[in-house]
Amino acid sequence: MCKRLRGIAAALALAILSTGCAHRAPSNATDSGALVSAYDGGAIYRQQCSTCHGARGEGVAGVAPGLRIGAALDTRAALLAVAWGRRANGAAMPGWCAVLSDREIADVVAYLRVTWGARPHPPRIGEVATACRRPVRRGAR
Repeated sequence: MCKRLRGIAAALALAILSTGCAHRAPSNATDSGALVSAYDGGAIYRQQCSTCHGARGEGVAGVAPGLRIGAALDTRAALLAVAWGRRANGAAMPGWCAVLSDREIADVVAYLRVTWGARPHPPRIGEVATACRRPVRRGAR
């Protein structure tokens, strides 16, 4: 009886973790509804981003801003900053399109939005692919 209860508890815990850490991206022409995972994005963030932005998104003075900026993380501009990089206040963040896959970028942005966004929603992988294929033109309409 005790082993059975432990097994049920473990299965329940895994089910909760898997649904809480991943979101199904809506299907569209360039995306077959692939699973976008904030959990995977957290691992990538710790590996690639935390050196400059801090382990808890607090930022590093003179190097990179903090990421606890709420609604600003939920915008297309945040996705483009990750995809193409950004220069601000003498610091430069590299673009990640050439380094990470569309899926990995979507996972990182999902992690940022779930962790520090105001109304978190994961980006679609097709949205990342479009951002990475289309260069940003400053001042263009």
